[in-house]
Amino acid sequence: MTAPAPSPRGWCPSLHEPMLSGDGLLLRVKPHAARLTAAEARLIAHQAARHGNGTIDLTQRGNLQPRGFSTNGARMFADAMVAAGLARAEPGVERGRNLLAPPLLGVDAGIAPGTAALVGALADAMATWPSLPAKFGVVVDGGGLLPLLTERADLHLRCLGPQVDIRLGGGDAVATCAAEDAVGAATRLARHFATLAPARRMHQAVALQGAASMMAAAGLVARPDANPLPALAPCAVGPLPGPVLGVAAPFGQLQAAQLAALAELAERQGDGTLRVSPWRALLLPGVTDTAAAAALGMIVSPTDPRLRVLACTGAPGCGAAMLDTRAAAAWLAPRL
Repeated sequence: MTAPAPSPRGWCPSLHEPMLSGDGLLLRVKPHAARLTAAEARLIAHQAARHGNGTIDLTQRGNLQPRGFSTNGARMFADAMVAAGLARAEPGVERGRNLLAPPLLGVDAGIAPGTAALVGALADAMATWPSLPAKFGVVVDGGGLLPLLTERADLHLRCLGPQVDIRLGGGDAVATCAAEDAVGAATRLARHFATLAPARRMHQAVALQGAASMMAAAGLVARPDANPLPALAPCAVGPLPGPVLGVAAPFGQLQAAQLAALAELAERQGDGTLRVSPWRALLLPGVTDTAAAAALGMIVSPTDPRLRVLACTGAPGCGAAMLDTRAAAAWLAPRL
């Protein structure tokens, strides 16, 4: 059997462009504004089990990554996601929908006013942006209980109510604009970046041109960034104010049956939504029953030793791996 050709460096899968791995094809579902209804979560779980192997990764981009599809199964899963309004039918538009939003948007009163409007307007604008590398990502942060300050992105917009701070990945400068001008500024920056071949990520473009020069090309005035980003992400696991229950998938992977059961829990006890995060955790607004979530095999304590270990896919999911990394991580975690 001939081994599949390696994927191009810097490429990553999307819904319409699955990636071949050791357990079949994998693809990504990108929830709108970090939010899934219970019905949408059940649909994803059902289709992942029906057409794939039922394993779902939680990615550090706030996406769900179902695995184990055949070519035909991947196509049928993608069709179901488009029909449900969870994805765009145009491959180029869907590929570029890399927008990370605050997971508790609409729940956390501490998130800056105007953040939801900025997320919605920016998502619409991104559909019109030029073709960009598949890894090109945008973060919109609004502060609150779980800020996204630690999340790296090509474009990072922090909503401060009437103003928005804009940072470039790899840059040491920040520009401030009025909230109503932020989408236009981000669009100009993305279009300018698209002209800077062969840069594949923003930090490469910044190294070529400088952050201040790129900001100026978009009509922004840059100043030195006096507020370095924090090194540690907020804790998104366990009972949180709201109330909200944060549950983590051990080593970032859960099964379709677990996702479906979490959807039932969200509907029965919470507000009927599940919020995705870049910390491989799902947030259930209104849910307080940690025992019910723990019974599903989810991590519900911020002191769980498994949270101290990161594990790649490993064998058999990765065709290049020689070790079951998740089994090794499970053995190692309590011994650290």
